[in-house]
Amino acid sequence: MIARALKLFISCLTLIVVSACSSSGSNLSEPTALNDITPQLQLAEQWSVSVGKGDKKSTSVMQPVISENDIFAASGQHLGSFNLETGEVNWKIDLAEPLTAGVGHINQQLFVATQSGKLVAVSRADGSVIWQVNTSSEALAAPQANSNIVVVQTVDGKVSAYAIEDGKFQWSYTANLPSLTLRGTSTPLINERYTYAGFASGQLVALDNELGGVVWQKSIGAAKGRSEIERLVDVDGMLSLVDDVLFVTSYQGKIAAIDALTGTTMWQHPLSSATGTVIAGDAILVVDAEDTVLAYDRQRGHVLWQNSDLKYRSLSAPMAFAGQALVIDAQGYAHVLQLSNGDFVGRQKMAVKSARLGSQRYQDNIFLLSLNGRLMRLGLK
Repeated sequence: MIARALKLFISCLTLIVVSACSSSGSNLSEPTALNDITPQLQLAEQWSVSVGKGDKKSTSVMQPVISENDIFAASGQHLGSFNLETGEVNWKIDLAEPLTAGVGHINQQLFVATQSGKLVAVSRADGSVIWQVNTSSEALAAPQANSNIVVVQTVDGKVSAYAIEDGKFQWSYTANLPSLTLRGTSTPLINERYTYAGFASGQLVALDNELGGVVWQKSIGAAKGRSEIERLVDVDGMLSLVDDVLFVTSYQGKIAAIDALTGTTMWQHPLSSATGTVIAGDAILVVDAEDTVLAYDRQRGHVLWQNSDLKYRSLSAPMAFAGQALVIDAQGYAHVLQLSNGDFVGRQKMAVKSARLGSQRYQDNIFLLSLNGRLMRLGLK
């Protein structure tokens, strides 16, 4: 227990140091001052509701999920179901201990992870607990499920699979982790055949869903340098999968497009990012470690545009909706960028005080879940 607590403390300290430094790990950098713009679009809050008393010091992104006419979100000890159109509460439950990751779902089941390392399956209809099991450690990324299994990635480097009907253990894969890592994990991706997971070692692994065996593995970041911080190569943030191609980034590593069936690299470029990738039509959106927003061509991998006017403002992961890109900085400013060229078309102060936001897109709307547990539906006008 002492060793685990020490590792968690070091990981949190490292995250603080890294987020305050440039990607080279050298000098502290002041946030870039905002230039005046002429807003063409404005974010409009359509409704907001409290999910629970969130942890403002959390390093987790509490990702909500959408299913049919409802959105499901977790904050603090609470998990809730809300009507997409009105924000009306369908149900809300108190799970009696803090939740550490967003919500996973398949069909009529939801899945959440607790601070003590439990994986909990909940009924989509009324929030009743179906089953719960102890996992090997804490999870900081939402569990993911297919029609047979739910997988959870924990901070000890394990990806474990459980039967969705009763939580029975199926298999586990363990990665070798470096002694110092960023505080967080990537969110695994799952389909009927494979589970894809990134690790703090810079490795991306495809696992067979039947037995958990390695189908292929690929290095997205190779440790370099003398200090532990210089050697950080975590694959954190969201993986993206479209047309059997995986898009992935690593800290102090690269962005790459990987054939999801074979592990073959289709294209790659040097890049440092801990927020992952977002699909936006034919483009891939990323925010790098210095808070430059970039759009890459999904097919060929060249840079379509980049916007460096928000450097060192501690940006959220990018979001794409209604033909625009959205990022939110640590001071609570929402920046709307045109997807075609990266130019600013909107900016406004939001009622949030952190860029670590859970988000989901639905048609021409975006849903944001703040660290203080507020779920908001936003549109553009």
